[in-house]
Amino acid sequence: MGWKLEILHMGTMRCHKSRMIWTKDREETIEIPVFGVLLRHPRYGTVVYDTGLPGNWRDCLPESIQESFPVTSQIPVQTALAQKGLAPEQVDRLILSHLHFDHAGGLSAFAGTRAGQEVLVSDTELANGLVKAFTGSGPSYVRELLDVPGIWYRTVAEEQELFPGLRLFLQQSHAPGLIGLQVETDNHGVVICVSDAVYTEENEETELPPDSPNPQVSQGFLANLRLLQKRRRETGGTLLYGHDLDREQQWLQEENGK
Repeated sequence: MGWKLEILHMGTMRCHKSRMIWTKDREETIEIPVFGVLLRHPRYGTVVYDTGLPGNWRDCLPESIQESFPVTSQIPVQTALAQKGLAPEQVDRLILSHLHFDHAGGLSAFAGTRAGQEVLVSDTELANGLVKAFTGSGPSYVRELLDVPGIWYRTVAEEQELFPGLRLFLQQSHAPGLIGLQVETDNHGVVICVSDAVYTEENEETELPPDSPNPQVSQGFLANLRLLQKRRRETGGTLLYGHDLDREQQWLQEENGK
């Protein structure tokens, strides 16, 4: 027996589609999912990748974020885990793809737990995120969500095998040192979790990045996409996109046998 992968559905937000992919219609909005990944192995234990939105999002998220990404539903990571028969105290390892509010928002649920003693995050993203959170220079990084008593970070500086069949790799798209996860599963084959390096399947099919005046965003997106496509060819894997509602629902339906 090997790894089993399950989706932790933790809510939805709305945003202008251009935030996800370049589009001529700057007024079009879409709903996007917020989710994490649960991995279980009979020998290596339970791993969680990303923790969703904060339960107190109305109080802690900056107004600019609430206006740009209004939360339409929120499920605490504790509830999402409970639906799988687990509690945060039963999680062995916690990985954060990056430190934005919709990926690290449930971190406090792991305070004082085994997983909370060694939260994996890339070294460049930890430095970037904490500076922005403590100086208020990046609204997606919220100090209250990252500076949590009972939480300790361990940094990742290069690609590594965390456990047999489970690899972490670093991406240079969306956030510096965004952690991707490659896992050999019994129920889905090889899965490559890319988080927000590629938001949706449409991003990949059209090779269109988010709409941004910064040319480095487009260049970083396309360069990283090429590396992911190479990884997929070499492994025969499937990409799990960061905010694709249709694909997330498809994964959930497959897990539920529908």
